[in-house]
Amino acid sequence: MKILLLEDNVALHRSIGKVLELDAHEVHSFYDGQDVLDNFTDDYDLFILDINVPNINGLELLELIHNYDESAKVIIISSNSDVASLTKAYNYGCVDYLNKPFHLEELRIKIDRLKPAEFSNNLSKKEKSFLSLLMENKGKLVDYEMIRTHVYKEKDMSMDGLRSLVRRTRTKLVDVEIENVIDQGYKIN
Repeated sequence: MKILLLEDNVALHRSIGKVLELDAHEVHSFYDGQDVLDNFTDDYDLFILDINVPNINGLELLELIHNYDESAKVIIISSNSDVASLTKAYNYGCVDYLNKPFHLEELRIKIDRLKPAEFSNNLSKKEKSFLSLLMENKGKLVDYEMIRTHVYKEKDMSMDGLRSLVRRTRTKLVDVEIENVIDQGYKIN
């Protein structure tokens, strides 16, 4: 995965970065929120943001990132464990929240939960988006409207095009069964 890491504590930043690189992730490191904003691109698979950083805090960045791409995956890390910050983080769209201090293995588990092992570099952007939506809703129905909104980004979605997308995705995956729920959508268990 390509991960953007924003953490201003140098020792913690190095530790997180080292663990992520050992897990074969591509890590882009930032210590200042303004630097993230100045270098922002939408091609990250995951953002790990500390709340209390110089210039632009992690919650403000989370809001900006989700205004740009509401499907962006963001994990918030913070020593600030007040309910207001936690509520804001989830309202702004974070997928998980870690209170400092935390064990690095806990971060690994949260990342692995977001990253299906079956993701392959040979998946197209739409195939990855479709698989990601299914994984986020594992065991639940992903209906046609959700697929249209998250995968096709409000563009026209034909049923033939969707069936073709599902067929291509199925052929590229190992050990993942995409179940068709007739006239409703798809799911994986």
